[in-house]
Parts: sequence; structure tokens; C-alpha cells
Amino acid sequence: MSLPTAIFPNETYIDGLRAAEASVVESLYNEFRISIAKDVEGAGGSYADGAVFFRVAVIQTATLIHNDQFPSNIPVEAFLRCLAIRQFQDWREEKNQEPVSMPVLSEEDRLLWAKLPEIPELRSFRGMMKAKREFYRLETEDQRQVLSMANHIALGEQLAITEKENPALARYKKSIGSETDDSDSLLATHIIKALTDRHFHQVWSACDAIEQRLKSAQVPDNKENKTIRYAFLTLLLLTLGYTIATWFFRDRSPAEVYEQNFQPPKGILSDMEQRYAKDSVALERPEICAIAFAEADASYQKKDWRAAASVLAGMMEDEYQPCQSDALFYLAIVALQLERPELTLECISKIEDLERFGEDIYWYMALAYVKKAAIDPSEKEMAQRALERALSNTEIPERRMQAEKMLEELAEK
Repeated sequence: MSLPTAIFPNETYIDGLRAAEASVVESLYNEFRISIAKDVEGAGGSYADGAVFFRVAVIQTATLIHNDQFPSNIPVEAFLRCLAIRQFQDWREEKNQEPVSMPVLSEEDRLLWAKLPEIPELRSFRGMMKAKREFYRLETEDQRQVLSMANHIALGEQLAITEKENPALARYKKSIGSETDDSDSLLATHIIKALTDRHFHQVWSACDAIEQRLKSAQVPDNKENKTIRYAFLTLLLLTLGYTIATWFFRDRSPAEVYEQNFQPPKGILSDMEQRYAKDSVALERPEICAIAFAEADASYQKKDWRAAASVLAGMMEDEYQPCQSDALFYLAIVALQLERPELTLECISKIEDLERFGEDIYWYMALAYVKKAAIDPSEKEMAQRALERALSNTEIPERRMQAEKMLEELAEK
């Protein structure tokens, strides 16, 4: 089992999951969902099983972190992988299905495996997931009644009501096959928590929004974005997720087009100086921004892309707000060096003042789509559209020639 090295510092994932930040949940999906789903598949499941238990692992990991139960000094991505596989294995055992073979574990993984939740906790959490899922399948009025009862019970109130007296409760409990774990409780403890715990709901909702988007291949609009940003999000709406089949049978020809045309800046500081040289008003930034960019540039110059990405990602904290657009822009470029075109697109979509970067935005968006086409041939049409948009928005002669040549080469292959 192996995972791509995390692009962000471990603390970013931990702090984000503790706060139920949707952007951090989305980063985990972008970076690790496919790899972990494949690991579950390799452990005897299907790819669909892997996708399901990746989601379970994300939400349970967030819950453990929120409750201060997450093991210290453990990489989040490694914990997610082991937890997803362990949840899948225990689910099969609970269903009395044929046991799956234990994956080959490194010494580090064996130590991590021992820190996973025990079987009762694994099953209780799957019960929470089922309780939440079935709740949303109820009719609206049934949801209202069940949630009202759950809130009263969570507050310690005793309800003088039975299932026979409340058909909504009876229908809900039947849908989840529930029997109370407390003789004097209408709903089991884990069900109450699934319906009333705010943090659980926030992480669940973040995952659900991503899952729905993956199914429909759509990205929601952000009304705060400016007109130029809508154009790029329109491109993202058409983007399909990676699949295992296309990974193994991908056409390599767009890769040649990408390699011949990706010419990143030689340095971050030198590129910033050149881009802002024509500004009539000097851009003022806090000293911490200058220090961080210098650190990122030092790693960039050494071609230590992960170190550069780590510094730039760390600039998403509030104190770096005046320079976050630049940090996102250069993180997008570094992501291409790391062969993470989806991260490039994500970073660009989060830049608030896209106009300030001019045609560079169109150019690196186009390169990201060409890189995606190198991995998945079904993305070639999207790459062509992105190149056409870049061509119509660039005034640099060299780039126009490059874009025209790339379009010709993609059309031929």
C-alpha cells in the first residue's frame, strides 16, 4: 500500500478537520480518494467499496480529531488509508462475508494499525453513518419529528411516547434496523449523536457536497467571485474525475505536448518582481509575507517542490491575507511540477483577484488541462477548449504560437 506524499503540512489537515473546514475536506478528496479507494480494492473490495469507506474514514478521522482522540504524530493520509481498510474488513466480518486477506504492512503501518479504533467503535460509527443517511431519505415531516425527538433526548429530556404512538419514529427505526441500546431510550446513543452532533453534521455535509459534485461532474458557483472567475469555473463544471481504467489505458501523446510547453518561472521572487515592475503603485505586504516568499523561493530554486508547496500552503493563515493570492498562484505552478493538475485548478479557483494575474491565469489553466489529458485521454477535448480560451486571451506572441502548436498537435493525435 502506498499513498502520494501529502501536499499540505499535517497540521493543516488536523486543524481543518477539527474545525470541519470544507476546503480541507475537499483537499483530502483531491489528494487521496483515488489512491485509498484503490488500496481498499486491493484488500479484496471493489473500487466502489473503496470510495464508500474513504468517506467513512474521513468523517471518523475528523470526529476523532475533534474529540482529541487522534493519535499524535500520525500522518493524516496514512491514518485515513489504514482506517478505510480496517472499516471495510470489519464491515465484511459483521456481514459474515468471506474474510479478506490482511494487506502487507510495513513496520510503521503495523504501529499505526494498533492505534485504530476498536471494533465496537468502528461498528458504532458505521451505525452513525447509516443513521444519518437514512434520516435524509425520510419525508420532510418525518425528518422534522425525528430530529425534534433526538434534540430533546440529547438534552436529557424524557419523552413519554412510544413507536406505536409516533409513526415517523417507527418508520425511521425500521429503515435503519435499529434497536435501542438503552432500555429507557427511544433512540440508540449513536443515532442521537448522528442526528444532533454539529461537527459530525458539518463534515458529513462537506463530504456529501463533494460526492454529489463527483456524481454530477459539477462545481457550484461562488457568488463572491468576479466575472473572470466564472469563466474558469465553467471549465471546471465540465471536468470528469479520474478513473482507474483510464489511468491504465491512457494515451500518452498529450504528455509530450505538455512537456514541450510547460516552462515555469525560474524563480518566485524574480517572477514577482517582473510582474509587478509595471505597477504604478507599489504593492505593500507585511514583512512575514516577504520572509515566507523568500523561503518558498529558496526551495523552488533547488527544485524541492514539496518544500516550496508546504511554505506556500502555510500562507493560507489569516496573517498572510494580503499575499494569499500570490501564494495560491505560485502554489498552482508548483502543483504542476508535482504533477497535480487538479490542485492547480483548485488553487486558481480560490484566487479572489484573478484580474491582477492577467493572461498567466489562462495559460496555466490550459497547461493544467493538457496535463490532465496526459493522464486521462477523455480530458483532451477539455484541454483543447482551455487552449482556445488561452489563445484568445493572450497577447504574448510566443504563447500564441505555443497555443496554436499545441492545438494542432492535440488535433492530430
